[in-house]
Amino acid sequence: MSVNELIDILIQTSEIKYNLISEVYEITKAQSACINNSNTDYLLENIEKKQQKINEINDIDKKFYSAYINVKEKLKIESIESIDTQKYPNIKDLKKNVSNILRVTKNIDDLDRINNQSVKKEFDKVKEEMNNIKKEHKDLNKNIKAYKGYNTKYNHTQGVFMDYRK
Repeated sequence: MSVNELIDILIQTSEIKYNLISEVYEITKAQSACINNSNTDYLLENIEKKQQKINEINDIDKKFYSAYINVKEKLKIESIESIDTQKYPNIKDLKKNVSNILRVTKNIDDLDRINNQSVKKEFDKVKEEMNNIKKEHKDLNKNIKAYKGYNTKYNHTQGVFMDYRK
């Protein structure tokens, strides 16, 4: 394969990745809405969708990486930045695509961080509510024991001691 063909493969895979990563960003925004509305069913559904998209991105990354290694070997360079844009003008499109992917990835990362904090806050609230319910349950059990202790049917009789020694 020629270098231009490999660069075209890099451009195509980066465009596909950009489209997939944009979908992941939209799913991440939907997750934010689910978290804010406490809609856990839809949140779990979005998490599954997001994971499927991430798996697709991983497959695309493998194709990209393979072509990227071939370009580096053929041109004997260390990175894409070293490629002469005069000789290979379509490398500009690749650089633009990579830049767009990095921008969207940063947006996803920022939004995921916010979502994780929101989920943690919600989880802490639920944990606190459960601890309060546990405490109330213990208090209720103590009250039930006290009630039973005062309302037994033999509470007005005196104890009887029997000596069985001969």
